Amino acid sequence: MDRHGTNSGRTRGCNIVWLADLGTGLVAFPIEGIGSALLIIAAAVSNYFDRNAPLAVSLPLYLAVALSIIGLLLTAKAAPIMLGLAEPQSAAAIQHAFEDFFFWGLYLRGLADMLAFVVLVVALANFAWPKSELNRA
Repeated sequence: MDRHGTNSGRTRGCNIVWLADLGTGLVAFPIEGIGSALLIIAAAVSNYFDRNAPLAVSLPLYLAVALSIIGLLLTAKAAPIMLGLAEPQSAAAIQHAFEDFFFWGLYLRGLADMLAFVVLVVALANFAWPKSELNRA
């Protein structure tokens, strides 16, 4: 508590989150999320039309598409939670919003995005591997 009897640390923390998510984040986060999903889909479509593409590249790419779409759907669930903090809220409402956002946004969406990244690395590693060795496996 400060000298006025308020908890300015909590307010300052909420302002930082508000500026990150509801300031520049309103533009940057959708571009990053939708743009990365579109690039993954474009890579999978390109791979689909490559008749010589090994299965070891195709399967991880298709899995990455599914995981990135799941990530976008989870974002659609998590984003309104943070957007709801644009208006002043009580401390209990803010705490509840953060708990909900951590579940939907950090844990579930984060897991989907992390797994999409891992399978993209696997696809890229398999793509760089000599095709003759991949076809034997």
